[in-house]
Amino acid sequence: MLWLNRVWNTLGSRNLQRELDEELRLHLELRAEELERSGMSRNEAWAAAARQFGNPTLQTERMRTMDVAGWMETLVNDLRYAGRQFLRSPGFSAIAILSLALGIGANTAIFSVMSAILLRNLPVHDPQQLVTLTDPSVSGMWTGISDGERAIISYPEFLDLRSRLTTLSGLFASQSSLEQWQVRVAGDQQEQVRGRMVTEDYFSVLGVEALLGRVFNPQDATGPGKDPFVVLSYDFWQRRFGGRPDVVGTLIKLNGATLTVIGVAQRGFKGESGGQNPDLWIPVLMQPFIDPGRDWLHEDPSKSLHKTTWLHAFGRLKPGATLAALQAEVDVAFKAMMESFYPPTLPEEVRKQALSQHLVVHDARTGAFDNRDDFHKQLMILLTVAGLVLLIACANVANLLLARATARRREVAIRLSIGASRRRLFRQFLTESLTLSVIGGLAGLLIAFGGARVLVRLISDPLDPLILATGLDWRVLFFTLAVTLLTGMLFGLAPSLRASRTDLNLSLRESGHAATQSPGRLNLAKGLVVGQVALSLLLVIGAGLFLRTMWNLQSLPLGYPKENLLQVSVDGLTAGYKDQQLSGFYRDVADRLRTLPGVRGVTYSKLGLFSGGESNTRVEAEGFSAQRDQDRHSRFDQVPPGYFSVVGIPLLLGRDIGLQDTATSPRVCVVNEALVKLYFAGRNPIGLHLTANFGKDKQTLEIVGVVKNARTISLRMEIPQRFYLAVAQGTAGRIPDSIVFELRTAGDPKALETQVKKAIMGVNPDAPISFALSMEEILDEYTASEKMIARLCAIFGGLALVLAATGLYGVLSYGVARRTNEIGIRMALGAGRGSVVGMILSETGILVTIGLVVGLSAALACTRLIASQLYGLSKFDPVTFAASTGILCMVALIAGYIPAARASRVDPVRALRHE
Repeated sequence: MLWLNRVWNTLGSRNLQRELDEELRLHLELRAEELERSGMSRNEAWAAAARQFGNPTLQTERMRTMDVAGWMETLVNDLRYAGRQFLRSPGFSAIAILSLALGIGANTAIFSVMSAILLRNLPVHDPQQLVTLTDPSVSGMWTGISDGERAIISYPEFLDLRSRLTTLSGLFASQSSLEQWQVRVAGDQQEQVRGRMVTEDYFSVLGVEALLGRVFNPQDATGPGKDPFVVLSYDFWQRRFGGRPDVVGTLIKLNGATLTVIGVAQRGFKGESGGQNPDLWIPVLMQPFIDPGRDWLHEDPSKSLHKTTWLHAFGRLKPGATLAALQAEVDVAFKAMMESFYPPTLPEEVRKQALSQHLVVHDARTGAFDNRDDFHKQLMILLTVAGLVLLIACANVANLLLARATARRREVAIRLSIGASRRRLFRQFLTESLTLSVIGGLAGLLIAFGGARVLVRLISDPLDPLILATGLDWRVLFFTLAVTLLTGMLFGLAPSLRASRTDLNLSLRESGHAATQSPGRLNLAKGLVVGQVALSLLLVIGAGLFLRTMWNLQSLPLGYPKENLLQVSVDGLTAGYKDQQLSGFYRDVADRLRTLPGVRGVTYSKLGLFSGGESNTRVEAEGFSAQRDQDRHSRFDQVPPGYFSVVGIPLLLGRDIGLQDTATSPRVCVVNEALVKLYFAGRNPIGLHLTANFGKDKQTLEIVGVVKNARTISLRMEIPQRFYLAVAQGTAGRIPDSIVFELRTAGDPKALETQVKKAIMGVNPDAPISFALSMEEILDEYTASEKMIARLCAIFGGLALVLAATGLYGVLSYGVARRTNEIGIRMALGAGRGSVVGMILSETGILVTIGLVVGLSAALACTRLIASQLYGLSKFDPVTFAASTGILCMVALIAGYIPAARASRVDPVRALRHE
């Protein structure tokens, strides 16, 4: 086949050339006949026609460009010629392709992750018709009175909205967060699964069918607990059951419910939330049985004004309906609902806050995604950094091509002299640049394929990894193609123009070393190096700011030792305990844990440390008059006796929560420094009182102690005012339904995790354990995004330094080579090696200084954009700016010294003989 293709190409080329020659001869004959008729002889007529017609080779080339076959032939020839040029200089080709592959690959990998998070539609029927009435970037559960835009809703609110809205063909609710449950499948041992509770019209609204069995339908929703069904995901069916077709009918025990598998969802469907992969879906009407002791399906305004919100609401627009029409209808429906729930008899301030709540309709074709905005900001930072690295790589390749174009001036001059047009040469050189870029782009795709997976792992929560399909879909391929072509044009345009504008006469007269002298080329190359230095400094400063932010967060004092601390979350209510039984259960578990070898201390609290939960309430402090609304609220937690000594929070005044603080004793609390500073500045708070509003119940608490400020919920925010209640006294007389045990260990806390879980199950085998994590693991989770950005920016910054140093070295080496004669004459006249080195380094200093000025100016302007991502330093941090400048100067000095040292070793005699 190969020889046949060659024969066909040869014959095709010969046929095209024969046709063009015949056409040219016909034009000449016609013109010559006209001149003969005007009185010229035949020879004079032919000579005049030839002069008027011009260079036959040039005319043939122009005619070829007008012919598609000729254009294709020219392109193939250009590509072959480019290939030969690359093979002739393998070192140049490898460096250029590697630089481009790294830059294009990094950009493609980041964009593929962005596409999966922000752009990819859900794999459901007509995703463009999907909308959500809640905030798709928020997840979790909230109990209380909200204000402003509502991110999630309660189940009664969902039912009310579904009955009122007419612009939707269907509306379903789904649990906003993905739950982790301990289940028993067909009577086996407990295992952990991930699942979500949804309304029965979930699958029908999304248009998702069952692969096996059936899915939920609206007819299943006959009442709480009357649809004990479960639908499995395809991946879980394959992983847990090996794809067995007899899985339908399998029983799954989950807390207080026994569920029957009725079907398996279609392959590829992972729910309405991106980045997650549920194992199963359960009807929302099973909630009171899955969470015994809790009922989130009903609300009684007469008992509490606090709502339990935990659901997202997704709908499908009717044909012809618009988001604007739906938003108008939602505004009216939700306002009417709020006015009925919060009557005018309420205090004006409370009702005003409640009635400010509203819903915002969002396009939901891409589904929900927890913390989508944060991911978007982080990925945009990385994409910008990767783009700057690609620009530096382009400058490097452009310098290499400029050097090649200068070295090929004689070749260009010869081609011009035999009839080649400058446009033709420009296209040839630009084809070489684009070919180089395409090869780099293809290599970049290979890098991006693995890089995207690495990036997903880096941006994921270590305890809850993202599940993203980062394959090379049409968006990613189009992005890569666009970046590749733009890159080829960026670094290829200037060398192509430079090569095509070669002075024919000068180049033919010059030869050898003299032909390489090109002040214009050197000036352009120096300009590119200045740009590389400026961009490199910008990247190094950014990397320094992010690295220092990461260090500041990791070294931030918490107010207690983070080492050898294990946290375990246990749900006592789901385990079957109520009211005062909960206190007994928590004491029994704590006593059992204290007997484990390696455990130095055991305590517990309602919220735990950095466990994600938080409680807030309105307070009134004795002798303090609040002027701002935020001064009327305080965070709080519930703790047992000895809590502060086990955790390691120092007691500053008064006493700890003690055994005497029981359910029947006077209510007491311990407060932190922040609360004392706000409410009791200059006063001793011991013996004074706080009045806390827990729903409709108020409690007056005597302050018995003051503890040091401790970080328990966030590393970035200022430590808020907080008070601690005795867990036996509860809030409004209630003991916490679930708590977090804190264990101080003698060694590695993770080594005790299995023993701790066995001890808890020894007290009650049905007690759900949500997590068991060391404090280091939890803090790693909280700083994961900062580490990811800092590490990747540091890698990109280092790559930028290498590229900038390479560019600077290349320009100086070229300059030394073209000035060999000058250097030889200087040394022959008595110049020492030191003066030669100083002369070259002074040129280096000029380039670097200009680049530093430009880079510092750009950094001062751009660091404002990342100010919200920094912690513990200003966006104009002098230490980071000075250190980055010093690092770049050191790298530039090394890059400049090598060609300077080479120049100082030039033999004057050999240099003069060469001249």
